[in-house]
Amino acid sequence: MNRQIFFALSAVLLLAAACRAREETAASTSSTEATPASPAAATPAPAAEATPPATAPTGAGTTAASAAPAGAPAATLASQETNWSGISADVTEFKRKGNTLTAKVVLRNHAGAEIQSEIKYDEVYLMDLGAGKKYEVLKDEKGAYIAALRSGWNDRWYDRLQPGQSMTLWMKFPAPPADVKAVTLQLPGMSPFEDLPIQDV
Repeated sequence: MNRQIFFALSAVLLLAAACRAREETAASTSSTEATPASPAAATPAPAAEATPPATAPTGAGTTAASAAPAGAPAATLASQETNWSGISADVTEFKRKGNTLTAKVVLRNHAGAEIQSEIKYDEVYLMDLGAGKKYEVLKDEKGAYIAALRSGWNDRWYDRLQPGQSMTLWMKFPAPPADVKAVTLQLPGMSPFEDLPIQDV
């Protein structure tokens, strides 16, 4: 009888222990499921690279800063006042190329009034004083002077220059020999430009 009770109590205790173990396991599992997984440490986004400021191309602006202003006067080889009061004349080109010599003369009105001036090309010439030789303005096959002409004329230029206005005249001559380095240019209405250096091109 006592042995039967002992076995019965032992069975009850084993059953109770098994139940307790099962409950603890269930509780542990439930706790594990309820605990959220720790999120992975957020990887910091790479810092955005700073975009370097736009760099102006090398030399930008230099050209503009060093360029001559519009309308800048050409280099002057010789200058003088004319017989037209308030008009000055500047020789800006005197170039020999091949068999011709080209002269450019700028007339400038620095007076306060309109002035008319006139150049007749039969009164224009070069003079090589050393050789005693005269060179007149060239003509084309129709007899017109190869020079800046007034519209409708083949032998002259004339115009009215307003205050502050300038006008460029050009004319072509037979070229003096290569060993001649300077000659005199004679234009009507002004003194001769003596010993003008010839620019060879």
